[in-house]
Amino acid sequence: MSLIILHFLGSSPLAMGMAVSSAIAIMQFTGTVHPPSGAVALVVMMTKPGWLFLLTPAFEGSMILVLLCAAIFNNLAAERTYPKHWL
Repeated sequence: MSLIILHFLGSSPLAMGMAVSSAIAIMQFTGTVHPPSGAVALVVMMTKPGWLFLLTPAFEGSMILVLLCAAIFNNLAAERTYPKHWL
């Protein structure tokens, strides 16, 4: 959402407030409150990254964390292995 606000409204103080408040509102609506996400919205507004920011580091970092956590958690139990087959 921050990138959309940045694209259309720029990085004025009002736009920064809108980016942070919209991030918090979306988190409240979805029930996934994570306070550092408000700071990420502010960082996006202050650094003015391009659209590639959605892929790197946001999407790639999330995928690495999910896969790493899944591999560690599922391999703690003897009867489970993740993944079953490596490419």
